[in-house]
Amino acid sequence: MTPLSPDLAARAWRQAVADVWGDRFGAVEVTCEQVGLHSLRSVIELVAPGPYTSAQALLRAFTRAGIAPYRPVIAGPPPDGTLLLGPLVERHPNGLLILDGVHRCLAALRQGLGTVWVSVLTAETHPPPAGSPVPLTEVTPSGSVRTRTPLFRHSGNPDFRPTDVFLSRAQSRARREIERLRGP
Repeated sequence: MTPLSPDLAARAWRQAVADVWGDRFGAVEVTCEQVGLHSLRSVIELVAPGPYTSAQALLRAFTRAGIAPYRPVIAGPPPDGTLLLGPLVERHPNGLLILDGVHRCLAALRQGLGTVWVSVLTAETHPPPAGSPVPLTEVTPSGSVRTRTPLFRHSGNPDFRPTDVFLSRAQSRARREIERLRGP
């Protein structure tokens, strides 16, 4: 794992969110911050076992590398490794709402960590969450691979945050900036 600048990740997230959901959020700012896991909330109460197991493995990789979870990193040989920009959290009137990274945050909480690094999105306006937020402490991993976890993506809910699109665009933007900084 190779650490990246938290500012690079914050800029990438900010631009991606502004490009995709600027009409809903208005002006947005993103900062990389260390936050208490007990302060986080999620609209997902039950997480699938596969992604949760992957999140546990990722947490162990951060620990082995001596990097605080979830500082932005390139996992694998640079410059072509996977960009991990860290969880994305929305500063919302309901509290800090996890938009991307509930499995990672839950893995850290259940491992006994008190804090993690996240990118915090602060928006001018606050659309309602896609579901009812619950404290991260109330989120549980499913014990069965057959358990159906709630999905908001195809529900037609206009308040669903398209985090997969945010992430894809943020990773592309960050990779372009890394290449620009490397030079020819």
